[in-house]
Amino acid sequence: MLPSFAKQTITRIRPGTKIERGSTVPDWSNVNEQEIYGCSVQPAGTTLTQDGRIEGIMDGLTAYVPEGADINAGDRIMYDGNVYTITGDPRIWVGANRCSHVQLNLQRWRG
Repeated sequence: MLPSFAKQTITRIRPGTKIERGSTVPDWSNVNEQEIYGCSVQPAGTTLTQDGRIEGIMDGLTAYVPEGADINAGDRIMYDGNVYTITGDPRIWVGANRCSHVQLNLQRWRG
């Protein structure tokens, strides 16, 4: 359970699946969404890429969500009107005083 200041809401977006060339692949045209309440979303790193071919910005966030939230690697998160990719696995924190939670490292590219 996160502290009382964790009052933000995120939306978990999970793709359906489809068979393509004999393999099961994500189907982003058929998604399941679920709102997750009681989160804390904080800024993380940001990067500017200027390699001569493309100029882009990576925007990163860290989201702390309640323990037991239904989130998997490969899901996407919508927050404040923007869609972010979860980078890596959700990280489970076991804390003292009932403060266990899940950490999500999020990023989106624009440009």
